[in-house]
Order: sequence, then structure tokens, then C-alpha cells
Amino acid sequence: MKKYNVYLSTDRGKVRAVNEDSFVINQYTKDIDKACRNMKGCDMEEPLLCGVFDGMGGEKGGFEASDTAALAAVEYYRFLKKSKSLPENSIDDFIKNCTELIRKQLAEKKLNKGGTTFAMAYAVNDCIYLFSMGDSRIYLYRSGTLQRISRDHTLAQKKYEANIFSFEEAEKSTDSHILTRYLGMDTESAEFKAESYDHITLTCNDKLLICSDGLYDMCSDRQITDILSEKSAPYSIELLKAALHNGGADNITCLVIEPVL
Repeated sequence: MKKYNVYLSTDRGKVRAVNEDSFVINQYTKDIDKACRNMKGCDMEEPLLCGVFDGMGGEKGGFEASDTAALAAVEYYRFLKKSKSLPENSIDDFIKNCTELIRKQLAEKKLNKGGTTFAMAYAVNDCIYLFSMGDSRIYLYRSGTLQRISRDHTLAQKKYEANIFSFEEAEKSTDSHILTRYLGMDTESAEFKAESYDHITLTCNDKLLICSDGLYDMCSDRQITDILSEKSAPYSIELLKAALHNGGADNITCLVIEPVL
């Protein structure tokens, strides 16, 4: 059974009054363990579920949505572990259930709007299954290079794929923050589904990064690569420090997974 070191850091940043980001690491979330703000290389075995949720819709709505999704992910982890099934067979049910829960919670608290992105990794049998919805991202650091695995579900990305924007224009456009998919959206929309990516296996010196836009909006790929290239560093803490140093304009959550070989 493969083991992984998991690093987690989250912060509201220097501008936002509330941290609307949430996370899940197996059965732990920001809500369950309020003391868990930094996890410095905790040794964990498969099966391992790690995810980041970035709430939207105002402080109360965004917090409620991301928190609800993270707690639902805990139940999803328990289901996967008990049934020994693979997430690719049930991820659509998970996002549908999340959306129903989010809408119910928002309605009960009389909040007009809310939703959340998600980016998730599930490690089992030496294989990592990857999913996302929205603009929280998944990166793979391998052999000194940072590769973005996930695809943003934003209006800017749509314009880039339609050759309206160049890559640089898409990255800098305000459309990069207009989501076309998220948990909590209209379930009748044709866009309402998680995007899955090729399965990966982490080998020596590889690192998987899952983060909210508060990290990559503040830090360049080069800066992230330099931090992940360090040996035995508290990666998530260093990434968080860099984002705060560069302005901390949004909530920041970063989760790093590396194999124990």
C-alpha cells in the first residue's frame, strides 16, 4: 500500500475578510478540525482523497457552499473506501449530490447565491484519479518542470479555445474569473459535469499540487516550480508565504502530495 506525504496550508489573504476556501483530506476538513491550517508533511496511506474548494457568491454564500462540499467529500471518501470502487464510476453522483446539498443549505439560510469550484485527487492502488470543476487547479511537478493538468472552466478559457483570446490574454482577462462550471450551478446545464483527466502515478521527486486561484494569481509558474523543487521543504507553507508576499489579494489554499518511496 503506497504512502504519501501531504502538505496543506490555507489563509484568507490580505484583502478578504473571510476565508471562503475549504479543503478535504480523507475525513478532515476546515470545519471538522478548526486548528488545521498548516499540515507539514503528514504521512498518509492509500486510499487518499485530497481536494480544494473555492467558494463564490459573497462571503456567506461562498463559505457555506465550499464548506458543504468539503463535508460531502468526507462522506464520498468513506463511500469509496468502504465500497472499494473507483471515483470515475461515481464522480457524477458526487457532484450532483453536492449541488443539491449546497442549494438546500443556501435556501435554508436565505442566501440568494453561492457555489464552489473543486479540484480533487483520489489515490488508490498506486494510481491517482483527478477531477475538477471551475478554476481551482491541479499541477504536476516532475523533473524540474511544472505541468498544469487541469483545465479552467471559465469564460476566458472558452474564448481561448475559440481563438478569440491568446493564452496570455486569457490569463490576464477579467473573464478568467467568470466560471462556466461549478458546484451549485443549474443541474440542467449541459456544462454540469466534472472534468476528469488521465490517471497518474507519482514517482521519485514528483509532487502533485492542488490549489485555489489565490495561489496561482499571485505566484508565477517559475516561483511555484522553484518552491516545489526544494528538498524536504514545508511546500504548502512556502507557497502560502510567497502568495502573501506578492499581495495576497484572495483566499489562498494549497495542498501538495508527494510519494513516500
